[in-house]
Amino acid sequence: MIQPVTLLGAGLCLGVLFLRYRSQPKDRPRSSPKQKIKMAKLLFAALLAWMTISYTLQHMIGKLDGAAAHEPSLMERIVFYLAK
Repeated sequence: MIQPVTLLGAGLCLGVLFLRYRSQPKDRPRSSPKQKIKMAKLLFAALLAWMTISYTLQHMIGKLDGAAAHEPSLMERIVFYLAK
């Protein structure tokens, strides 16, 4: 389950980003297709990093608690393979 402080931090971060976006001038040039592809790659890499850290911490906490090892899911195997 997600901790309330995590949700609060994520909401605050997204709120600040939204306010900064709204305060930008409206007549700025559109982003080029290269910039969009670069941003998509960056967001994908950030998602993979976040998932890798999340799964690693879940397994580490499970090992510390003495929980029985479980078979990794398909998504976990993909993330661990890409993290190598």
